[in-house]
Amino acid sequence: MGTLLTVEIHHLRYFLAVARELNFTRAARALNMSVPPLSQRIRDLERELGEPLFDRSTHHTRLSEAGEALLPLAESVVSGFDAIPVRMRTRDQRADVRLAIPDVLNPAHRRQLSESIRALEGSYRFTLRQMPSLGMESALLSNSLDLAVSHLGTSDDRLSTIVLYREPLGAVVDASRFPGRTSLTLADLRGFQYLQGPRHWDLGSRRAEQLAAKGVLVDPEAQFSDVSGLLIFLRSTKSFTLAPVESATALALDPNECAVLPIDDLVATLTTFLIRRTADTRLDPVVEVLRHARVS
Repeated sequence: MGTLLTVEIHHLRYFLAVARELNFTRAARALNMSVPPLSQRIRDLERELGEPLFDRSTHHTRLSEAGEALLPLAESVVSGFDAIPVRMRTRDQRADVRLAIPDVLNPAHRRQLSESIRALEGSYRFTLRQMPSLGMESALLSNSLDLAVSHLGTSDDRLSTIVLYREPLGAVVDASRFPGRTSLTLADLRGFQYLQGPRHWDLGSRRAEQLAAKGVLVDPEAQFSDVSGLLIFLRSTKSFTLAPVESATALALDPNECAVLPIDDLVATLTTFLIRRTADTRLDPVVEVLRHARVS
């Protein structure tokens, strides 16, 4: 079999016309050409492929076995070729934005963030990745992310940090511990065990030390991995954990089982940041929109 270097798109168009009509005269008429040059182009194609594409007789024209095999391939090539101008005009020319979001996010911020992303869809194509805040800095520096909504800031001068908002933390306790109370003090929690959550619940590296100094029991082994585990701890032991008062996790808890109560004399907040690579100025318009998607 010869090479296909001299087969051009018009050879395939001629073949498809004859395959469609199964008649050289009608095919030539449809192509606005005479029969002899059409027959010559088909013979040229057959010579290049090394096989006859049609069984010809004085009474009929049929596709040969090779013609049957070529038909879907030719249709695909010609349709793909014809679609090139349209695809070039309509191709997605939006800039890509890889955005990381943390596992715990304020519901109001989540809604505003979603609305901001949708408002930017005309110019940017977002790829979202949910991950712990602890891994976002390295992902930004390795260029596997473009932007990150994080609960941890950074001191790396290759990254820029914008504070979006701060939200207060409350004590998550079994509902039976403080019935009727709307807030607590640290004295109320003296003798309670502080439960540390999974990595994505990280609320500050010195939080446990701060609580221990106020008489709260801190055991590094007392750690839960999900809400179900937290509920078992709270119901079975004299314990509590901290969570943003208005987080999706806190709002999803059954008030008959748990209460999320502010601690009046504990300054405890969760800060949410927007982090980017300082040198990556192409995303300035995106940053300008996302920095205003915050909790007031």
